[in-house]
Order: sequence, then structure tokens, then C-alpha cells
Amino acid sequence: MADRSFAVLDAPNPTYLWTQLLVEELVRNGVEIFFVAPGSRSTPLTVAAARHPDAETILHVDERGNAFAALGCGRATQTPAAWITTSGTAVANGLPAVVEASVDSVPLLLLTADRPPELRDTGANQTIDQVKIFGDFVRWQVDVPPPSDDIDPAYVLTTADQALHRTVRPPAGPVHVNCMFRKPLEPVETASSVAIPTAVEKWAAGSDPYTQYPTPVPTSPGLEVEALAEALGPTEKGLVVAGRLDTPAAADATQRLATRLGWPLVP
Repeated sequence: MADRSFAVLDAPNPTYLWTQLLVEELVRNGVEIFFVAPGSRSTPLTVAAARHPDAETILHVDERGNAFAALGCGRATQTPAAWITTSGTAVANGLPAVVEASVDSVPLLLLTADRPPELRDTGANQTIDQVKIFGDFVRWQVDVPPPSDDIDPAYVLTTADQALHRTVRPPAGPVHVNCMFRKPLEPVETASSVAIPTAVEKWAAGSDPYTQYPTPVPTSPGLEVEALAEALGPTEKGLVVAGRLDTPAAADATQRLATRLGWPLVP
């Protein structure tokens, strides 16, 4: 986990407190790689990820390609990678990867930056209505408000935890966290601050996620192989045809089934 010298609560302004809490909680939940397509409005997310000692950031200017890279990472590891992009049409470039992640049940976390409420529907530069932009292809979506004295910082932690839970629980798939940010977008000191409750201070001193969800225990592939081999045993001749296998365990189980039955395996 993160080196505790990374002071997650030591932020120059409320926006960076929000993003540092978010990135730290994602890392505690197992997110290791952040695919970043840089932009102005997403600067707080990008800087928070880049500064975290346990987060790897991969930068590329092509939002669509970066989204597919995050998808491929999730497919290979069965652990969600995060995709960070700025506001406006940049978000729409993630749709092809989101659709594929949804159909193939691949965990994928979408972190998009957005304007605050007062700049929505005003014709502000580089803005579109990006709330629910991915429609029913995401397992869950949330519109995170800008930092405010009226919002407990623990909200950021519980939102991150819920997002990770929704992206990996069966059926796995993409989750969209849309983050509203006000200026300044740079990590500069401001006079405003957000009170830190005791529960968040205790969380910051530890290394566990703020909220922990039970993890489903998948059925052992070995048990499935035995049951299937017994059912097919009376059949003397057969052929095992393997489709796409997403995990090494699935590939091993398929090979063992073919060996147990003495049937040819066709990939």
C-alpha cells in the first residue's frame, strides 16, 4: 500500500483534497494503473494519480485508444484500470471501449472531469451533457459534486468504494464516475478549506478501504471439470471446442477436461 509519507489529507485546496482521497481509495481497492488522456478540466485527477507513489500513470493524447488500453488491462488482469479524461467530447471517445467492456463483462473504471453546476447548459467551452452519456452500458454511474463545506469528505471514499464494488461484482463491467471541478484546477494554495472528520483522519492513518464489501467466492474450476467429465463420460467420441478464455484458470480447466475425456481440443 501507499507509503504513509504520502499525506493524502495534505492538499493545497479542496479540489485536490477530493481527488487525493479518490485516488488513494481506488489504490487501496486494488486499482494500480491510471490511463490518462490529459486535459485542462481533468488536471486535478491527473495530478493526484501522478503524485501517488503506488499508482502507475500512462499518458496518451488519444482518448479512444487510452480507453481500449484500460479495457485490455482489465481483461488481462480481471482488475479494473482507471481511465481519466477531460470534459466535453473527449468523454464520448470512451464509448466504444465501454460497450465492449459491458458486453464482455470486463471491469473498467471511467473517471471523467466536468464543469460545476453553474457552468452547465450555458454554452461554456468544451462542454456537453455527459451525465449518463454511456447509457445502460455501465453497471453504475454517479455525478460527483464539487467540494463543499456541506459535504463530508467521507462521501468521496464511499463513492470510490461503491464504484469499485459495482465494476467487479458479477456481472463485471464499466462504471462511470463523473467529477465536477471548479477553478483553480492547478494545485495552488487557496484560502478555502474543508473540515476533516475524525473517521476520515483514522482512515488516512491506516491502509484499509473506508468501506469493505464481501467478495464472492467463485466456484472452483476443478469441481466443474469433474462434474462435466462425469456427465460426458459415457460418450465415447467427442470434441472439445474452446472459445475465448479470459483467465489462466479457465484455460487450464479446459485443457484438463479434454485430457480427462481423451478428446481432441480445438482452440
